[in-house]
Amino acid sequence: MLRLVCTSLAAAALTLVGAVPASANATINSGFYDHQIIEYVATAEVTSSPQAAQLIAKGNVVYHVVDANGSTPDVQCSRLLAALPADATSCNVLNFIPTEVGYAGGAWNLQIFHWKQGVTPHELSKDDDIVAAANAGLGTIEVTNVLVRCPVINFAALR
Repeated sequence: MLRLVCTSLAAAALTLVGAVPASANATINSGFYDHQIIEYVATAEVTSSPQAAQLIAKGNVVYHVVDANGSTPDVQCSRLLAALPADATSCNVLNFIPTEVGYAGGAWNLQIFHWKQGVTPHELSKDDDIVAAANAGLGTIEVTNVLVRCPVINFAALR
């Protein structure tokens, strides 16, 4: 199974509300890249420096998907939980891996896709799916100031 060492959206969410980064509490977590299941180690940091802002500007994005109430829909996580029941999951989606054209290092900007009220959520497991859903008016993308680190390992099978 593909493994990623990455920062957790759960920890990032705590950071968004002012909590201390949870890097000491790292756990195995799962998510998606181009419809494929990935695993990573969960930690987080806030962008409070010019260097962090420069990393965000490079275009790597990790998407977190929530319903109109701010909770991750069950359908977003069900395939991950079935495949990796021992892993925690933030049910997130990466937009780049190191072999992909456009990849710009091991740090991603946390962006949150919010399903619109009244829309039935479905699994979004590729960045293009998330952008298409936003463009179709099914939800909105919130750009945060949270930088998450995801040095990808063991990814040769993806390209």
